Amino acid sequence: MIKKLLNIYNNKSIFFRISFIIIPLFIAMLIIPIMNFMFFTKEKKNDIYSAVNQTNHQAMSKIDDYLIDIANITKIPLTYKQNDKSYLRYLSDFNKTGDITRDFQVMNEQMFEEIFAYKSNIEACYVYNLNGIGDYKVRTPVYNILSPLDLPMFQDSIDMFGKPIILDTYQLPYVSHEKDPVYVFGISRGIVSFVESKVIGIIVVVTRTEYFQELSEDMKKSDNHRIIILDNDYVIYDTQEENIASTASKDLMEISWDSPQDEKTISIEGQEYMSSSVLSDYSGWRIISLIPEEEIFHDLEKMQLVTLLIIILLIVISLLLGFIFSFQIVHPLKKLGSLMKLAENGDFDIKVKVNSKDEIGTLAQAFNSMISKINSLIHEVYIEQIRQSELELQMLQSQINPHFIYNTLESISMMATIHNDDSTSEMAYNLGSILRYGINKTKEVVTVREELDNLEKYISLQEIRFHSVYTITISVSPDLYDIYITKLILQPIVENAIFHGMKDIRSGGKIIVTGYKTDNNLLVFEVEDNGKGMTDSLTKDLNDYINDKNNLFSSIGLRNVNKRIKIKYGDEYGLEIQSIADIGTKVIVRLPIENT
Repeated sequence: MIKKLLNIYNNKSIFFRISFIIIPLFIAMLIIPIMNFMFFTKEKKNDIYSAVNQTNHQAMSKIDDYLIDIANITKIPLTYKQNDKSYLRYLSDFNKTGDITRDFQVMNEQMFEEIFAYKSNIEACYVYNLNGIGDYKVRTPVYNILSPLDLPMFQDSIDMFGKPIILDTYQLPYVSHEKDPVYVFGISRGIVSFVESKVIGIIVVVTRTEYFQELSEDMKKSDNHRIIILDNDYVIYDTQEENIASTASKDLMEISWDSPQDEKTISIEGQEYMSSSVLSDYSGWRIISLIPEEEIFHDLEKMQLVTLLIIILLIVISLLLGFIFSFQIVHPLKKLGSLMKLAENGDFDIKVKVNSKDEIGTLAQAFNSMISKINSLIHEVYIEQIRQSELELQMLQSQINPHFIYNTLESISMMATIHNDDSTSEMAYNLGSILRYGINKTKEVVTVREELDNLEKYISLQEIRFHSVYTITISVSPDLYDIYITKLILQPIVENAIFHGMKDIRSGGKIIVTGYKTDNNLLVFEVEDNGKGMTDSLTKDLNDYINDKNNLFSSIGLRNVNKRIKIKYGDEYGLEIQSIADIGTKVIVRLPIENT
């Protein structure tokens, strides 16, 4: 295999071989920096994912701690006392009567002050009885206070029997429309009286999302680094504030929600982002970091582009120098090759200009010397060649003229008729007709009728010799007689059947010639014999032979017919040989139908 490839390589031009070596080097020069860029990009991505994941985990841990702190704040009513009077006692009475006493109101105000002191971002605190009536403290006046009976969290807080419930973000309805929108989230908890063993009220503490904003600023790796906090498909917080307290976009749904941690590239509004997210076991919230890939790899891509441009420039310069170098080698060789072609065609009045003393110059000098010697030899043998040609012409002129043979056969036929030898007369006449049919150069296309007439004359000659060995039957519809075909198609095929198909037949041989038209307007002749036939392998070899694919046979008859048909009509027409050993052989001729 290697030897075969080397032979193919050695047979190629010098320019090809030089290019074969240089071009892969140039390709490698392009591929290596691209691969380095891809590797570096992947490594940088991994590093960014690692850093962002670590930041996400830290941020989620802080959020969980913050939520836990708020949840702990909602426990204050359980233990809050004033002057040895339990807050739960007042709340229980408030739940029964629905009236807020002055003492209970004062206790609420003091407890609210204490709660507000815990976290600077706390926006409001509400305490409700089971009928949704309550007391509250808010940092900023709003249109309407939180109406708990309309919210699922109210009943959920009762049902959870003292366990905290996280409230999704919502926008405060401020009195002044000139203020920027403020979003809050919070914790609600059912206040359980362990004396009564039931929930006697609800406490709700809400805090501004400014905490998330401060946390996001610490997390950001770039100006366009986007931080999103989701509760399933609900946006708790987004650095793009217009999305807060809304349903997340479909693009964000590409993130795997079941996985505690997810890393992938996602497309948002046609822009590619590196996405890294972490799921909280405590809240069920997911924090998502989105960094535009363009921002990350912009400088890297610029560096890659500059590197590629430099490499391409170097390659162009190298190609130019390589082309000049190759031209200096190949051009003189091509010039020498073209002069050799002229010498091959008989022009020996040529000479190569020698401009160098390298190997090519030496080769050119040797060629000039060879041409000079050839010219000398030509002058020496030229007269001898002329004489030899004259002798050959004389020999050709002395050969028997086919027309002389035809005229002689006519004379023999007439003499046989005079002497009443009808058999000899017929043979001489038929042979003369066959000879005239074959040598008539002015009539290369004949009708089927003329071709069959010539075939019958040939058959009559052969039957005199082989009448007891075989019979020849012609079955061609008269409808085909006026169709024009190339002459001398059938006679060589029948001759082949006689001298090859019937070779070992002593009696009972049959040769059948049929002709017909096909539905797709083809004229088909079949010459079938019941001779010895051929094996599949031999049949294939013979079909290849008549189509010039091998030279395994010496017979030229079928090959000549097939070649003439293809030259005349095209490669889709011609002969096909079918044969079965010990059964016989069929030669099929396919021709187009021509009426003129």
